[in-house]
Amino acid sequence: MNSNQYFDSIANKWNTMRSEYFKDEVRDRIVAKFNIKDKVVADLGCGTGFVSLGLAQESAMVFSLDRSYNMLKELKASANNVELRNIYPIKSSLDDLALFDESIDGVFINMALHHIVDAEKAIKEMYRVLKQDGTVLISDVYQHNGEWAREEMYDEWLGFTEEQIRQWLESAGFTSIKIEDTGLRCEGYSSKGEFTNPGIFMATAIKK
Repeated sequence: MNSNQYFDSIANKWNTMRSEYFKDEVRDRIVAKFNIKDKVVADLGCGTGFVSLGLAQESAMVFSLDRSYNMLKELKASANNVELRNIYPIKSSLDDLALFDESIDGVFINMALHHIVDAEKAIKEMYRVLKQDGTVLISDVYQHNGEWAREEMYDEWLGFTEEQIRQWLESAGFTSIKIEDTGLRCEGYSSKGEFTNPGIFMATAIKK
């Protein structure tokens, strides 16, 4: 089984699984970070729509991108259930985004960067699709030693350091970079009872 097959297989259980890893407060912090009223935004690695559904309450349009078709199906069903018509699911890799250059006002990626082999390339793609003065928000976990996550969760990275994220954002061309410790944590347990509890950071930057 590869990463994409794994996420396809757990799509109908992901909402429950996600709630055990991190709390809804993460989404509240994300949505409140920028003024997205009447903006066009993208949610990368959207999964079943944890962040997308929140963004859609304020923004004009949400492009929700994920590699997993089954995750996108779950998102579409959830959006229909609450009668949100401004969410547009798109099947796409995250290091080669199926979006036009300079077409997005705000890019959001929550807990997905650590699943991307070439995370630096993915950040350059975020820069490419953003309009001038567009904003990016990356929320993910700090570096940890839970090696089991590579096998059981298909993690490519065991979290990140602030230095890594800052360097990648600067290399892509972003300015006004800010990285903060949210004070929130992500809890994970392996099938063998191993436990990780890394902190969650939030990085923001602007395309000038």
